[in-house]
Amino acid sequence: MEISLGLQAIRLLLALLLGLSTGLLYDLLRPLRRAAGMIAAAGLDALFCLLTGAGIFLFAMSAGDGKLGQWELCAALLGFLAWLHLLSPFVLPVFEKIHRFLVAGLALCKKSLKIFLHFTKFFFQKLH
Repeated sequence: MEISLGLQAIRLLLALLLGLSTGLLYDLLRPLRRAAGMIAAAGLDALFCLLTGAGIFLFAMSAGDGKLGQWELCAALLGFLAWLHLLSPFVLPVFEKIHRFLVAGLALCKKSLKIFLHFTKFFFQKLH
């Protein structure tokens, strides 16, 4: 039983989108990985591999007979490489700025919390 040409084109397009979304995930994790230590970076790499493997597995299982063809795998790889070489140079700096902003915001929250805790400790000591 053959698959129609339209269905094949849709599956190739979905595989390409899977590759693009894998590239997006890679760029989302890249600033975290750079800021983390070696063990945390290895954990983020494992997370990336786990999520990517799960995505490819689910995509393959949605195919007829649970069989992923070579063209779909090539389209997913093409989507990932297209993200890395065409879109990543524009998107990654934005993700890095967002990461720096969030880290600075968390540092400010930590400082404010420290001041608040110091104040409450001082205040409640005076109540006794």
